[in-house]
Amino acid sequence: MTERQKTISKRVDLQGTGLHTGHAVQLSFHPAEPNTGIRFRRTDAADSADIPALVENVVEISRGTVLGKNGLKVFTVEHVLAAIAGLKLDNILVELSADEPPVMDGSAAPFVAALKEAGIEEQDATRDYLDVEKTLTYHSEKDAIDIVVVPSSELRITYMIDYTHPSIGTQYTSMYSLAEFVEEFSAARTFCLLSETEQLKNQGLIQGGTLDNAVVFVDRELAPDDLDRLRRLFHHDCSVQLGHSTLDDRPLRFRNEPVRHKTVDLIGDLALVGVPIRGHVLVARGGHSSHVEVARMLRKAYETQSLTRKYGSKSGRGYVFDSQTVEKLLPHTYPMLLVDRILEITPLERVVGLKNVTRNEPYFNGHFPGHPVMPGVLIIEAMGQTGGVLLLNSIEDSENKVVYFTGLDNVKFRKTVIPGDQIRFEVVMNLFRRGLCKMRGEAFVDGVLVAEADMTAVVVDK
Repeated sequence: MTERQKTISKRVDLQGTGLHTGHAVQLSFHPAEPNTGIRFRRTDAADSADIPALVENVVEISRGTVLGKNGLKVFTVEHVLAAIAGLKLDNILVELSADEPPVMDGSAAPFVAALKEAGIEEQDATRDYLDVEKTLTYHSEKDAIDIVVVPSSELRITYMIDYTHPSIGTQYTSMYSLAEFVEEFSAARTFCLLSETEQLKNQGLIQGGTLDNAVVFVDRELAPDDLDRLRRLFHHDCSVQLGHSTLDDRPLRFRNEPVRHKTVDLIGDLALVGVPIRGHVLVARGGHSSHVEVARMLRKAYETQSLTRKYGSKSGRGYVFDSQTVEKLLPHTYPMLLVDRILEITPLERVVGLKNVTRNEPYFNGHFPGHPVMPGVLIIEAMGQTGGVLLLNSIEDSENKVVYFTGLDNVKFRKTVIPGDQIRFEVVMNLFRRGLCKMRGEAFVDGVLVAEADMTAVVVDK
């Protein structure tokens, strides 16, 4: 059953202060056209270009996710993105009068309330999804972080945090469906340990942080003089009380509010994939940096999935494109079409192709009669065609483009290729800038390297 894309019915505004910058800001949510996604726009900057909420536009990850483009930045976008994704909205323009959304109460709930107030309407466009088809893993030995994404019929999240201080300790939560987001997760507030606050202030962060927009867990002994200093630090009008576990004895909204807020952050960071996800994400001790790295992995998986859907994937049969599809992708036909299948492809990154070498290839009649050997130049040509599939599917308007190879370096032929062999080409893109591409290709038969080359190519209009 197909779903329709969604946006809001009308503009809605919020005002407040940025958490880290401390800047006063007005945020406006606007309806957006189908297939335009989530975009941020800085109204305080002249000729400001929209910043799409995509993982390739992440420029910083310091206690929050920062997007940037053409020198402009928008700080701490994760709570806004979580609210949009949590309500299953696809197309939204977010206007900001400064460089950071308002922190509000430290949760995503005020943004959820504003978006619901604006009204939600379906659009005349089909909603796209990333269907997780195989397990993806992220591991950081240094930070003891593990994230695993496995197939699921809808987005599910299992999250665990593990703090040494007992005021937080080890906490778990599970979100079995995005339908739980508004009531069970959106109101969970950002949090930190008391010992972190001064360090963050010295780093130029949490300039807008107060006890009304964050939960501060007490993790050290405090003297009476400390309480007065903390009152000034958090811009608190009244005296600060030393609570049992939280500063000023602020009550928690949920027993495990910290791990629920981590889940909110994750939902916001995963929105940077650009489409909703159908998969189960399991996280142990994650943070924005690891969330964004997983979003990068999922974004690549989505680009591959989009490509295979466009041309008709054969992935269930162990390959992506058959020879008929390859012929549609490349400006070649028999006998110069030298790639039979594409086994794997990740746009802008890597492709794996296959060539079955048969005795009836026309060149064998004249290339060493009685001792047929595939010409080395044709092995390199087939390698180049495999790279061409990668290159043409990493650009827009590929149907009207053609790839010309302009250089070959470090070409080596390691072993002869004869009829009956099956050549596996592995091509990695090392550089792609302004139509110029550099790739490294290797050819294998039965796991043995038979040829290799560094290839340079340009993309031009037909």
